[in-house]
Amino acid sequence: MRAKPLIPFYLIGIGALMLMLGLSLVGFYVSTGETEEEGADMDPVELGEEVVTSNCTSCHGENLEGASGPAIENVGAEMSNEEIADIAVNGVGSMPGGIASPEEAEAIAEYLTSIAE
Repeated sequence: MRAKPLIPFYLIGIGALMLMLGLSLVGFYVSTGETEEEGADMDPVELGEEVVTSNCTSCHGENLEGASGPAIENVGAEMSNEEIADIAVNGVGSMPGGIASPEEAEAIAEYLTSIAE
């Protein structure tokens, strides 16, 4: 005769699933909170530089001198911040929209204006 286990296997499985779900939610909460705090505390020009480095340099070049996309190193002297932000959010020509959130787009515009000659 077999002895019954102290804790049935299905209860162990349910417990493991609940533990994984709980840890996932905690991890999501912690990572989301840190990201919001970093963006809120960051200077718009610094945030803009970070967003440009991560999202724009692959097409516009490391120094924004142009690559597969046009040069944007002096776009801050040629366009208003509103125009730059609009392009960052909605795209233009072959550049797709949605590359930046409205807040990031404003920061991009601030950064590009600050580096314009």
